[in-house]
Amino acid sequence: MKKRFIIVLGCWLAAVCVNYSCRITHPLEIKEEIRFLPQKAVVDILSLDHRGLAADILFIQAILHSGSLMWKPLKYTFDSEWSYQIMDLVTTLDPRYLTAYLFSGMGLVHGPKDVLLARPILERGMTHYPENWELPFWLGYHCYIYLEDYETAGKYFWRAAHLPNAPKSYMALLFSSLKKGGQYEKAILALKGMIENTQNRKVAQIYHNRIVHLENLVALQNALKKFKAIKGHPPENLNELVAEKLMDTIPKDPAGKDYLWDKQTLGVKIAN
Repeated sequence: MKKRFIIVLGCWLAAVCVNYSCRITHPLEIKEEIRFLPQKAVVDILSLDHRGLAADILFIQAILHSGSLMWKPLKYTFDSEWSYQIMDLVTTLDPRYLTAYLFSGMGLVHGPKDVLLARPILERGMTHYPENWELPFWLGYHCYIYLEDYETAGKYFWRAAHLPNAPKSYMALLFSSLKKGGQYEKAILALKGMIENTQNRKVAQIYHNRIVHLENLVALQNALKKFKAIKGHPPENLNELVAEKLMDTIPKDPAGKDYLWDKQTLGVKIAN
């Protein structure tokens, strides 16, 4: 028994020495992975008509590249161009690869540049999955957050909201993007949908006041457009709309505050 113990201990010490020696002579080093972008024609030939399998292999490459950045040193950065070229190839090989479309819109977006690269892939996905609400939602979300393009975000959110199984939980984000993008009439419809989905009377009253505010903005916006069409320039103040008989009176905000015309931004604002 003692002899067996000595042999096991000796083997363990030898293994430790070998391991230590390897660490000294060949220290662990994190290296940049080798990335390549095969041509679709080459993939078609090598895949032997198994394009789905080829798409899976390429998809895994993109996942590994993106996921490995969580533990790699900061000097290793995300290669947007390569990643989205890979995802473009993946969704070309397999146009019905829904997970790849969603990953392009969720897992690979790290900044404004990525949104622009993801957009054509997600739009391709929307043509193949016209009833999927997630694809236009994520495109709208990134336009809202990264690009601050509220008009475009509102269009995608609006599309997503009218698709089957779209959750009502992001209606506030839809309303915000529509309002910031100047799409007041659609923002009113979004608020009406929010009123239908709340049982809190106080919250419903807040939404109702916002609807009144937006209806005022729509009326002012339409009158301003008519004024500019007639005069060729915007008014000096909102009272000129009444003088030109484009409005009977200038409405007040639901809180009782006046609307003012901002000549610098050419927009309507609420008096402090």
